[in-house]
Amino acid sequence: MNRTLLPALAVWLVWPAALNAQTTYSQAAAAGTFVNSSQPASNYGTLGGMEIAAPTTAQDRTEITLQEFNTAAMQASFNADYGAGNWTVTSVTLSLFSNVPLAGEQPNNSVFNVIAAGGFEFDLLGNNNWSETAITWNTLPTLLPGGGAGNTETSLGDFTWDAAGETSSIWTLGTVQPLVDEIEAGSEVTIMGQPTDSSTVGYLFNQIKAGAPGILNVTVQAVPEPSPAALLAGFVGVVVGLRCWRGKWNLTTKHTKHTKGEG
Repeated sequence: MNRTLLPALAVWLVWPAALNAQTTYSQAAAAGTFVNSSQPASNYGTLGGMEIAAPTTAQDRTEITLQEFNTAAMQASFNADYGAGNWTVTSVTLSLFSNVPLAGEQPNNSVFNVIAAGGFEFDLLGNNNWSETAITWNTLPTLLPGGGAGNTETSLGDFTWDAAGETSSIWTLGTVQPLVDEIEAGSEVTIMGQPTDSSTVGYLFNQIKAGAPGILNVTVQAVPEPSPAALLAGFVGVVVGLRCWRGKWNLTTKHTKHTKGEG
């Protein structure tokens, strides 16, 4: 085989695998806390846990969590691996850890609701201007739509906490464009957790002070990803090249033999 065609064939064979290779970067939360409707002026940023909780007859309060992730380091890592602008986000998950995961348990701190199964949601907030040691139920609206110019709230998905004793859970978030944009820019990402309508959830998980903060796991791959048409075109190109080379080789061989015969 023509030595000049070997590298081309090798590139065609390796190219799809290289472009499809994926890398995951895990980033621990830089800040985290929750707010409590029954104590609207209180801040809980120094506690070791946070809870997404719906009001119940016994504990008539709603609790909403906030977590902030700085994606600058992961952006730099992806840029080093693929080159700036040469990667795309394919999946995002959120890992959370709980020391009190069983339905019916009352956490030691009475500020938290009893653990209970139920629905909740995660939302991406466009406003990252908050402090874990200052935010309260009363000031949370300043981060939400209507509370300030440019504030946005984008759903990352609805989920169900089964309260069956799992000490760690991984939640797959929607790769919505605002989230992808923040990660690609290496910006801060604020994720708010709140109970869904008519939920009975009581989901307690750790924050930084407990030594096991939430972790944002982002997986990316190189772009552009080869399409089936591109792969077919590459294959056809290699085949045509091989056939052209073989035809040229046959003509050259025949000419050489003919020349020798003339002698």
